[in-house]
Amino acid sequence: MNTKKIVKFNIYMSFILLGVLVLMLVTATLAYFSDYKQVTNTMTAGNVEIALSESAVKPDGNGNLVADPSAARIFGTADMTVNDYGKIYPSQSIFKDPTVTNTGAEPAWIAAKVTLTDGQGDLTKVMGYDGFEGLDIEVLLSGGLLDEKVHVGKWNGLDHVCYNDRYAMVQVPNAHDGEFSFYFFMLNPIQGGNSVILFDNFYVPDEWNNAEMQQLKELKINVEAFGVQINNLESCFVAMTDAFPTYFDFN
Repeated sequence: MNTKKIVKFNIYMSFILLGVLVLMLVTATLAYFSDYKQVTNTMTAGNVEIALSESAVKPDGNGNLVADPSAARIFGTADMTVNDYGKIYPSQSIFKDPTVTNTGAEPAWIAAKVTLTDGQGDLTKVMGYDGFEGLDIEVLLSGGLLDEKVHVGKWNGLDHVCYNDRYAMVQVPNAHDGEFSFYFFMLNPIQGGNSVILFDNFYVPDEWNNAEMQQLKELKINVEAFGVQINNLESCFVAMTDAFPTYFDFN
C-alpha cells in the first residue's frame, strides 16, 4: 500500500456524563493538524463521567511527531484550541492516542466509534478487502486496542467481528457514501480512573504513489466515546444499543 499527502486532524471533544464526543479530522489537502475542543456537561442516572483525551506531541530528530511527556494530556475544554502540527509526508509517524477514561467513581461500560470518511478519494482502493466493503483500518492506524490479537467471526448476531476476551470491534461499511464505521466495545466494565487507548499511531506508508495518496484527499476520522452505567445492563453491547440507539444501530 502507498501514501503521500498532507494530513490534518481536527479534534472536537465534548464531555457528557453519559458519553463524550470528539471529532478527529484528517485532511490531505491542508498542510497542518489542528485540535478543536468543546465541552457540554449533563446529568444522567448512575453519575457516569468519561473523558476523551489525546497526548501532546513534539517532533523528534527524524521529523516524526512523538508523544511529549513534559506536556499534559489534551482534554476537551470550553475554549477552542488549535494546535499546528506542521506538514505531513510519506513514511512519517504521527503519535495520536485517543484515550477514553472513566473519570467517575463508578465502574462503567465504555465504547467508542471511529468513522473514516473518503472525502474526495476512495479508501477502498488502498485499504479495502476483496469481497467486502470494509477497510483494513490497520493500514493507517495502529497501537492500543488495534495491536491486540483477535479472532474474526460472528458476535452478537453480527458478522466479520474482530474480538478477544477484552474488546470487540464491529465494522459497518457504507462504501457507496464513502463512510466506514468501527465500533469498539470494551467487554468488561472499566473501573473509575482507568483508561482505554484506541490506537496511538497514524502512519502514512512510504511506498504509496501519488495516485494512492489521492485516495486520502479530504479523509476524515471521527472519534466518538461513550460511557454507560453498569447497573441492570448485562453487557457493553446491550448498554450501548439501549442507551444510544441512534449511534449503535446495526439493523
